[in-house]
Amino acid sequence: MLVSNSLTALFSSPGNGYIQTQLMDPNARKVMPYLVGCALPAGASLAWTHPSPEPGADPQGTWAGEAGLCPEWSTQAPSQACLERVSACVLARNNPFGRRVELSLRGQHASNPGAFSLGLQTRPLSHDPASSQPVASLVSCTSTQAGASRNCGWSVDYIGACSPGTQVRVGAGGPLSASCSGAALGSTGSGQAVLRVCGSIASCDDASKLSLSATCGPSVPPVGTFTCPASGYFNVMTALSVSSAQVSATVQVAPPASYRLSEKDVFPVREGAYYGNILDAKALAIEIRVQGGHPVAVDVNTHQVLGPASGASVSGSVYRKMYSCYDAKWLYGAAEATHRVCALPSSGSNCAAQVTGPCLEATQPTFPGSMCTTEDGPQVVGDGDYEGCRSSASELWLNPVTVFLHAPCDVVGPYRNASLCKRLP
Repeated sequence: MLVSNSLTALFSSPGNGYIQTQLMDPNARKVMPYLVGCALPAGASLAWTHPSPEPGADPQGTWAGEAGLCPEWSTQAPSQACLERVSACVLARNNPFGRRVELSLRGQHASNPGAFSLGLQTRPLSHDPASSQPVASLVSCTSTQAGASRNCGWSVDYIGACSPGTQVRVGAGGPLSASCSGAALGSTGSGQAVLRVCGSIASCDDASKLSLSATCGPSVPPVGTFTCPASGYFNVMTALSVSSAQVSATVQVAPPASYRLSEKDVFPVREGAYYGNILDAKALAIEIRVQGGHPVAVDVNTHQVLGPASGASVSGSVYRKMYSCYDAKWLYGAAEATHRVCALPSSGSNCAAQVTGPCLEATQPTFPGSMCTTEDGPQVVGDGDYEGCRSSASELWLNPVTVFLHAPCDVVGPYRNASLCKRLP
């Protein structure tokens, strides 16, 4: 039903009765924001009605679009290519821990070449990667507050890179020279700006900021020096010294450090590719349905109820036509990929995809030594996207999505198994 109708027809009020019943499953409600986020573009949304809201809660809600890989699904049934792109995107954003992990998704879209374009400049994350919670400092102040130590009323600027342990000078109008004279570094258009430097690609609150040494006095536009963190990455936040106004500042960083990094620079670690179709009802190991108000697992062949959905276990992949290949630079690629897509990696059970092998191995560049035909599709030259990827049975899939990470342990780090994060030079 989902693949033969528009999303609007199925979910917008009054909605489809069968779909409303399935939304009683909390896991279905967790998946839908990812599906809509992958399908619809930023600025678009899908209205839906909660079938069993908490007393006093508003039953009306919206899921927001983001990637725009199948915008037509809003008003019409999706094409096969659409379903493949959305499936790959949803799987790419899946991880066993339910953590929010920032990714760079790369691929090709014949009718919308801009869908996978890479950002020329990258803003810092607005959430704490460890907790997935929003950074408090980015919320507007509820009352007028002053000073650089407040945790409200800040704005993100951009991400930079530096050599760990070196001194980095940053400014928004203060002097480039540490002697507090000479040419200005950056500028401030109005008011007295303040700066905060964070030691990663994520924005931060005052307690976790880097120490910024400012020696030129309060009457001088902001400028200071900090020690480059071990990560080699930093980002800058800006605010006015009094929270009731808006800041207009241009931040600059003195060479040799670099600033305003591109998406390609911020996400350099190629994890692998995801491809196939999670929405093929005929290729499910089991089906989850809501019966009698409760989610149950159902045998897709006999339609017999196997028991509560929470107790269901599947050897291998739940989705028989969903696949994952891994970048050849992982030291233990099969293990990394299995831990990425399987809820029970030690037994290879309850997986969201079948791990097929290396996406492209230079010493064995053709199938079955490599799962994909190229490691850089022609639509965005240099983005490193795998294309033309096959299942273990040699079925060709033409709409893979390649994932790049900021750091090797971003997804599998919670396993606390350092070998999963090891990369070849």
